[in-house]
Amino acid sequence: MVALLEATVRDAIARELAVRLAPQATCVRVAHSAEGWKILLEGEQIPDQRTCLKVLVAFLSPVLPQSIDVYGRQLGGQRPAWGVRLQPRPVATPTPATLRDRQSEPLALAASVLAIFGLGAVGQWQSPSVWLAAAPEPTVAQVRSVILNAAPTLAPARPPLWYEYSPPEAFRGRVFNRVALAPEQKLVALTFDDGPDPTYTPQVLDILAQEKVKGTFFAIARAVAARPELAQRIVREGHVLANHSWTHGYHYFTPAAAQREVDQSQQLMEDISGANIKLFRPPGGNLHNGLVSRATQQGYGVVMWSVDPQDWLPRQTSDRIVKTVVQQAHPGAIVLLHDGGGSRRATVAALPRIIAELQAKGYQFVTVPELIAAQEPTSLPEPPSWLTIQETAQLQQLMLQLESHIQALETALKATQPWAIAEREYLAATLREQQAALSWVQQRLSFEQAAEGQYQAALTLAEQATLAAKAQQSSVAKTLWQQAIATLDSIPNTAFVSPLAQMKQRQYTRRMHQLQ
Repeated sequence: MVALLEATVRDAIARELAVRLAPQATCVRVAHSAEGWKILLEGEQIPDQRTCLKVLVAFLSPVLPQSIDVYGRQLGGQRPAWGVRLQPRPVATPTPATLRDRQSEPLALAASVLAIFGLGAVGQWQSPSVWLAAAPEPTVAQVRSVILNAAPTLAPARPPLWYEYSPPEAFRGRVFNRVALAPEQKLVALTFDDGPDPTYTPQVLDILAQEKVKGTFFAIARAVAARPELAQRIVREGHVLANHSWTHGYHYFTPAAAQREVDQSQQLMEDISGANIKLFRPPGGNLHNGLVSRATQQGYGVVMWSVDPQDWLPRQTSDRIVKTVVQQAHPGAIVLLHDGGGSRRATVAALPRIIAELQAKGYQFVTVPELIAAQEPTSLPEPPSWLTIQETAQLQQLMLQLESHIQALETALKATQPWAIAEREYLAATLREQQAALSWVQQRLSFEQAAEGQYQAALTLAEQATLAAKAQQSSVAKTLWQQAIATLDSIPNTAFVSPLAQMKQRQYTRRMHQLQ
């Protein structure tokens, strides 16, 4: 804070001297150190030494107890033309009782300014604006920390939704049954096959919601077509919906049949749920009936399993299911369970115990994409708000919260005693961080609102295209689809609405092609 006060005094002295010394000196520079004050006077011509010193002696020496080195030179010159040291006036030798520590020095400086300029100058350095100007510029890390610390206090957002995912190179077009993780990375992926089932899938989803666990559902496309609301719920609640073929057939598929089985399943699930997840699990784990060949050609990651409690057996018990999973679990494990294809009472009964017992051993549950990301950290796109804010509504909440904090800090800074230097420095630095964070949030909010406006405009164009298509106005419908697709394409990838925009873009492209 001493540096702040000295800078204020220097600036005030320089401004006043520039007025008093004109036209002899048109530029005045003032510096201060422990040895004393240094003043450099510059003019179009070399400033007159006698005139300048007369003004300086009358103006400064009565109030500044240190020596003053004064230099004069022509504006733009390299070396001073003259230099003089003004000695301070004699002062009494201070006694131990009158010695001041570093914390009280600003008051002495302020007293000097008061003697020169009056009460207004002291009021200036007491002003919050002076302290804010002297506070350090917040770093990106500090601004991010403000937002990260505030985010947990916001109303919960929807879970991150898995609308689109393509595995990284190490897993793309490959068959894998686990993810190689270090022993301390105790992550496990629970997977559920053969649904969605009207009886057991809702029960599994209820348990996962209660335990705050996310799973990966390998769904049969014809079951998705029969129960679209369950597929939509899976995605809406933050789980991964992946491809388990159309018919769940074990027989050999010709290349053309395999293409229909894999590709049409993917398209149907995306149309219904919005999810386009490039993960495939072959029915029965059959790797040689043509389906895996098609999936790998298309860049899917083929997901098998490393823990199989055989919960599909007719007389399997929940105790045996729990025992097998808990005993065989390991870091990077992929657990095979079923939410469809028959009676899954034992699986539903076992699921809460599996979660509790593995959590007691230090395991955490993740989706298959998250399990892959634990080994390949760059395989997931980085969210724009560092995994803490996912909705525009949260940005609006955060903006109001920061505005409230800033108002409280401004009030506290104004109320702080002038000699409470450390407290003023802390409040000023904190206030600048909060102001910088608010500025970022305001900019981000404007960015997100613009993206949402583009998204809504695209939806309006799509509605008009649908009406035109129903009226058999194909050319008009095609033009509107193209405009909707172009509008969606202009939405930045970092916007919160981007996953929805990309999903809609694929849907609209298919609908436009169907007109041809």
